[in-house]
Amino acid sequence: MNGLLVSISYEIQLIWHLVKRDFSVQYKGSILGVLWSLLLPLTQLLILIFIFQRVIPLKIEDYPVFVFCALLPWTWFSNCLNSAPNILKWNRDLVLKPNFEPLKLIVVNILTNFLLFLVALPLLFFISSLYDRPLSANLIFFPLLLLIQALLTFGLAIVLAVLNIFFSDVQYVVSVLVSMLFFLTPVFYGYTEVGTEVTSLLSLNPLAALIHNYRLIIYYGVNPEWKGVLYTLAMSTISCIIGYIFYNKMVNDIYDKI
Repeated sequence: MNGLLVSISYEIQLIWHLVKRDFSVQYKGSILGVLWSLLLPLTQLLILIFIFQRVIPLKIEDYPVFVFCALLPWTWFSNCLNSAPNILKWNRDLVLKPNFEPLKLIVVNILTNFLLFLVALPLLFFISSLYDRPLSANLIFFPLLLLIQALLTFGLAIVLAVLNIFFSDVQYVVSVLVSMLFFLTPVFYGYTEVGTEVTSLLSLNPLAALIHNYRLIIYYGVNPEWKGVLYTLAMSTISCIIGYIFYNKMVNDIYDKI
């Protein structure tokens, strides 16, 4: 039992060390450092506010809060997926190291981008307070949504990382698909801004259901829609199972190819 606990402790320390390494390397030598991580979501937020409040008004109350509570989890997801295809290639030395499990790199990538998410989270709460939208007790469901998103991302990232070892075009395809997915996910609009048929179609996208529930507990301050939560949880679990099976089938070829 003690040996198992020591092994688990070592694995956690190793993953945390790699997360800190990746996090610090990103901003090494930068004057603003981690503040740069706020630049992308803030820039996107300002652009979306300008377009959908000034150019094409959606007439959504407190729009900055409405869009930012969806933009942050989207940014976490898109950053993870865009970097996933190259995660094994960029860490070739670690992958080839004896007794090192390459799947740890997927976890490290998700956690590193999650830290960037956490850095921006206080800004979301600050903007919410500016628009007199206090945090509600329903935030208790926030960690559950984060966990489901991490599972969904993990399963997808495994497949992308493995495929890109054999087909380098995957990284470019992912970039295009993520850009398209942004418009098929209710980030800058909500379910009420589209028709019922479109809503039903969008709901098939597990990330769309997840984003919608983030907005429910943060922007509206109500309980999540459990049907959407359970659907996303099911899809996330399936993605992890498929990703893990695919990885185990290809792992020996990965070592040969990389």
